[in-house]
Amino acid sequence: MDLPGDVAEVFASWQARGRFLQLKEGHRIFAVQEGSGPDLVLLHGFPSSSHDFALALPYLISGYRVTTWDHLGFGFSDKPWDSSVSYSLLDQARRGGEVVSQLGIERAVVVGHDMGLTIAVEMLCQQEEGKLPFAMEALVLCNGSHLIELAHLTPLQEALMTDEGAKAFRESYDAERFAEGFRFLWADPSRTPQVHLRAIAYWLAYNGGLEGIGRIARYNLERRQYAQRWRSIFARTRVPVRIVWGDRDPIAVLEIGKRLSEMARAPLAVLEGVGHYPQMEAPEAWAEAVVGG
Repeated sequence: MDLPGDVAEVFASWQARGRFLQLKEGHRIFAVQEGSGPDLVLLHGFPSSSHDFALALPYLISGYRVTTWDHLGFGFSDKPWDSSVSYSLLDQARRGGEVVSQLGIERAVVVGHDMGLTIAVEMLCQQEEGKLPFAMEALVLCNGSHLIELAHLTPLQEALMTDEGAKAFRESYDAERFAEGFRFLWADPSRTPQVHLRAIAYWLAYNGGLEGIGRIARYNLERRQYAQRWRSIFARTRVPVRIVWGDRDPIAVLEIGKRLSEMARAPLAVLEGVGHYPQMEAPEAWAEAVVGG
C-alpha cells in the first residue's frame, strides 16, 4: 500500500525514534525508549501501534524513562501469519516481558490501553507466577473492554472475529475510509492531528497487516475464556492499581472503568469529555492522570 506524503512523514519520524529488537522466537519488535528517570512502560491497543503515545510522550519523558513498542503483528513489528505463531494475549504479554528485559528495565510502572490493558493484566498474572522478567511496581489501566460483557462492541468488531468477516474486511479495505469511520472513538476528533488518526489506518495494513486481522481480533474472545484468571488477580495482588478513563468512550464505556476500580480497590481518574483514545485526544491530562496517582 502506498503511503500519502503526510502519513509517510509520520512513519519515518516515528521509526527514527526507535529500534528493532529480536525476540528469542526470531521475530523483530519495534520499540521506542525515551527520557530518563523511573521506568514507565506503555502498552498500546488494537488496531493501532506504539505511536498512540507520541503526543503524550513530551509530558512524560522529563520525569520518566518511557518505553513502548509495537506488539507482534502491529505497526513496524514483524507480522508473521503462519499457524505456528500465537497471537494470544498470554503470548503477547510474554513477549512484552522479553522486550522490557532486553531494554534493561528491572522495575517499572506498566500502563495498558485497550487491548494493552488486558496484556498488562496478564503481565501481572505472570508476575504472580514468577514468570515476568521484571518487577511491576504499579499498574495503570486505561479505556479497554476488559469486562467484555459490559463493552458495546461494534458490528465490525464482532464480524472480525469470524473468518468470513475478516476476509470481507481485507478485501474491501480502504485506509482513508477506515480512518474516517474510526473518528467516532473520539469525543472531539479535532483535538488530535488528523494525520495521526489516518496513520492508524495505514499502519493497520502496513507490511501485510491485514492478512492476520481476524486472528488478532479474536483477543476479545480470550477476555471471556480467561475471565477468571484476569479478574481474580485483583483480589490477590499487592501491586497498586490505578484506573484512568475517558468518559465518552462509546465501546469501552465508563461503567467498565468504574467496575475495575471496585474490583481492584483502585482510584479512578475520569477524563471528562474525552473518548476512547485519551492519550491522543487529551495527552497532557492523560499523562498527568497516569503518573499523578
